[in-house]
Amino acid sequence: MVRSRLLMIWLLLEETWLEFLDNNSFQKGAALAYYTIFALPPMLIIIISASGYFLEEQAVSGEIYYRIKELIGSEGAYAVQKMVENVNAFTNLNLAAIVGGVALFIAATGLFVSLQDSLNEIWYVKPKPKRGYLKLLLDRFLSFGMILVIAIILLLSLLANTVLVIIGDFLTARFSGWIVYVLHLANFMSSLVMMSFLFGCIYRFLPDARIKWRDVWVGAIVTALLFSIFRGIIGFYLGKNDVASVYGAAGSVVIILTWVFFTSQIIFFGAVFTFVYSRKYGHNIYPATYAVRVIRQEIEVGNSAVNAEPGKHEREVYGGEEEPIVPPEETEKEQGANI
Repeated sequence: MVRSRLLMIWLLLEETWLEFLDNNSFQKGAALAYYTIFALPPMLIIIISASGYFLEEQAVSGEIYYRIKELIGSEGAYAVQKMVENVNAFTNLNLAAIVGGVALFIAATGLFVSLQDSLNEIWYVKPKPKRGYLKLLLDRFLSFGMILVIAIILLLSLLANTVLVIIGDFLTARFSGWIVYVLHLANFMSSLVMMSFLFGCIYRFLPDARIKWRDVWVGAIVTALLFSIFRGIIGFYLGKNDVASVYGAAGSVVIILTWVFFTSQIIFFGAVFTFVYSRKYGHNIYPATYAVRVIRQEIEVGNSAVNAEPGKHEREVYGGEEEPIVPPEETEKEQGANI
């Protein structure tokens, strides 16, 4: 029984890895890292401001920079802190400030819009082109909602740490040293639960697809486990390798880009795992009401001319009748299969 379960997990991971390589995840990660540089300062400002309604902003910002320092080192955390301070320096309420606020909103949500496009491509869906403007607004507000989810997780993390410190002081004074290991385990488990919740929200709400929560939680827990394991390795690599000195003044930015790139690979691997798991053992995934399923395939046609066929928008530009698109026939098995 145990052996068959381990074999099933191994085969799932092997298939996930092969599909992960086929999805150009490295290129997607590079694009996501680029968007993060512009999105990080306004996103942190929104998170700190939203959390400031419940706790002091200084305490929240201190906790954020402490967590960032744990992940990417003191130099990267200092660079992020300076970015946020520079953005906060503009406090005058005028036309330029309003335009700047709109620009910050667009920049803060751009990261999740880019992540959404990548997840759509992994899950073979895309929004209908005729609803472009409405979809754009929905995506921006959905991305803003994801930023608020991160703020909620931060508040829960602060609360959990406070409770664990109080319980730890109480138990340490009355029991032996083994209780420290129990507290470390409790801290790890609370972090795992919150990270699973964050990844679950990303996989459930960001892609233009309908997926069951049961399949989402499996993929989210796997992603949270991988993130918990590899974030220490990534942090160790960035701390031991003198990446910043090689790039001079841009070294801190390179550290942030490197960390986001490696983290994005974990998120994309978890998304592919969720897709593969749902196809093998879960439920069907369908496009959302405003999206469609897409099929991408490559066909080798020998050494014929690469520009022989009409262009994609040729009839749209020059006019003429458009040839009807005949969908491929599906067997009964394919009609019930996952996307």
